[in-house]
Amino acid sequence: MSLTAIFSSVTFYAMSAKPSQSFIGLGLYSQRGLQGYIPNSNLTIATGQNLNWTFAVTNRMNQAEFVMIITRIGNSSTLTSNATMPSTTLPQLGATEQFINDGETSRINFNWTIESSYQTAGLTYLNVSIDGQQSVNSAPVGTASGRNFRLIFELWTFDPVSGSFQYGYPGQTSQVGVWLQVWFNAS
Repeated sequence: MSLTAIFSSVTFYAMSAKPSQSFIGLGLYSQRGLQGYIPNSNLTIATGQNLNWTFAVTNRMNQAEFVMIITRIGNSSTLTSNATMPSTTLPQLGATEQFINDGETSRINFNWTIESSYQTAGLTYLNVSIDGQQSVNSAPVGTASGRNFRLIFELWTFDPVSGSFQYGYPGQTSQVGVWLQVWFNAS
C-alpha cells in the first residue's frame, strides 16, 4: 500500500507542469563584440562610423507580445532607467517596434552612426542617426571631451486595455522594467 502511494506521488510530480514565471528578456550583441559597459572604457566611436548591433528579445509571456525598444542617450551624471521607472527625462534617439510570438527570440537590427559632434560651453554634443533616419541631437546631454556617453535601451510592451505602450512587461504584482546600457566615447 505504501509503495503504491510513493509511486503515485512520484508519478504525479513527474507528470505535473513545472512552475514558471513569465518574462521578456533583452540582450544586445555585435559581431565585433561590445566592450565598454563601464565608464572610462576604451569603446570609442568615430564620427561617421557605422555600427551594426543586434537586439535579442526573448518572449516567455505565454502570449504574443508587441514590443518597442526606446533608445535614449545619457552621460555619467544622468539618472538611468531602473526596474520600476524609465528615463523619460533623457533625449529619445529612436524607437523600434516588433511583434514577438510566445516562446521565440527575435533578433532586431540596430544600426547607428554619430553623424557629427559640436562643442558648446566645454561640453560635446552629438547628432546621432539610427537605422538611416534623420539624425537626432543629444542636447541637453553632453559630456566633457566626448567621454562617458551611454546609450540606454528600454523595453516597452503594448497594453491592449490602455491602447498604449507601457514600460517593461506585466509581472505577477507590478510592471517589471527591462533596460540595458552601453557606455562609449565619441571622437
